[in-house]
Amino acid sequence: MANTRTGTRTVFHVTTRDGKWVVTREGYPTGEYDSFETKEEAIKRARNEAQQQTPSQVRVHRADGTIEDADNF
Repeated sequence: MANTRTGTRTVFHVTTRDGKWVVTREGYPTGEYDSFETKEEAIKRARNEAQQQTPSQVRVHRADGTIEDADNF
């Protein structure tokens, strides 16, 4: 996955799309994302990516789109 920055950090989002959990990056087209069967799998992938691209943040969203959690790396 390529590196996209918002300000000085990469921001990853874990959200739902078409019944799956997806990991996206701010600033990327909506067609570019990784999808997973479970939220836990998506969070694990987002955190792994974020740890490799510091400074970064992972924003985990609820199914309704509100932010549930945010982790900074």
